[in-house]
Amino acid sequence: MLMLSEFRHNPGAYFVFLCRPPAGRLPIGGSMSLKGYFTWFQENWQKAGVAVGLFLAIYLVVLVLPHNTLWFALLMFTPLYNLHETEEYIFPGGFAQFFNQNILKTDPQTGPLNIPAVFWINMAYVWIALPLFSLLAIVDLRWGAWMPYFFIFQALAHLILGIVGKRLLNPGMLSGWLVIVPWGAWTIWLLVQSKTITNPYWNVYLLIGLLVNLSLPVVGRFLLVNYRRRQTA
Repeated sequence: MLMLSEFRHNPGAYFVFLCRPPAGRLPIGGSMSLKGYFTWFQENWQKAGVAVGLFLAIYLVVLVLPHNTLWFALLMFTPLYNLHETEEYIFPGGFAQFFNQNILKTDPQTGPLNIPAVFWINMAYVWIALPLFSLLAIVDLRWGAWMPYFFIFQALAHLILGIVGKRLLNPGMLSGWLVIVPWGAWTIWLLVQSKTITNPYWNVYLLIGLLVNLSLPVVGRFLLVNYRRRQTA
């Protein structure tokens, strides 16, 4: 068992401890099958995201920021969203339970937004789309110009969910408004300075960011319909 003193002297040990497989998950012999690793990652991707986000942030600050501020701002969307996910699912966590109970009016633990749903939504939108379009923006800034608007609309979505769900300070609200909105606004300003965007208040990238956000309620509706179908089957 790792002690607190070990964490203080070796911060890397904390991430090893945080992301360790649950007790009893490893079969006899100490190895785990590919399916076992996938199951573990599906349940612990948020914890792995803490280490991934920290590594990416340090890498980008050291190697990208000195050369290109706008590239840095766009590439940082992935680690910053990892931070946002940390608030939603680890500390304080509970976003899925809040969404199931307060928004969808279902059981907080077994509702539509379950472990597989949370995993695939975040993989598609955050772990795949954000890094992909951030890297494409290095070739052409227009590929990533929708992302700061997506960020800002995400924070607005948390505000709307907080009002509808009668829990204003829901998981993700603080990082949304204290980190995501300022970073998104700064990135939009940089895009304006680079002439990628002419009117920051009305442009095609704003519409794309809005549409990507509006696709999330569609996914939520799909999950709710399937959930009710299973309940009545």
